[in-house]
Amino acid sequence: MDRSLTAQEAADRLGYNVKHLYRLLNSGKVKGQRVGHIWLIDPQEVERVKALQGKGGRLPKSEPKHSFR
Repeated sequence: MDRSLTAQEAADRLGYNVKHLYRLLNSGKVKGQRVGHIWLIDPQEVERVKALQGKGGRLPKSEPKHSFR
């Protein structure tokens, strides 16, 4: 089982400034758990965000919609 990453570790893996990651965490675009004043992010969440990143590391304005047929 992988340990949770700190916000700084996750930001480094995503190529983000940690302050930008805090904004994404506070907005709910990136999921994490706040313990006191520290954010912890699951490594699988970092991989999910990496898969969504587009040009320049940007996230899409909205999550892709899934259609089931």
